Amino acid sequence: MTRAHYIRMGAAAGLSRKDTLLSAPGEVSDLWELYLRAHGGKRQEAGE
Repeated sequence: MTRAHYIRMGAAAGLSRKDTLLSAPGEVSDLWELYLRAHGGKRQEAGE
């Protein structure tokens, strides 16, 4: 994952760039999962 992708994930979840970079990766990942659930995003399975 690139830094830009990580920042986009945080921004979509409502975090600022600074807050995203200071947050633990797991926290941003959890917020991203909540964002996807709230906005109807589909999860890709490993075999797809």
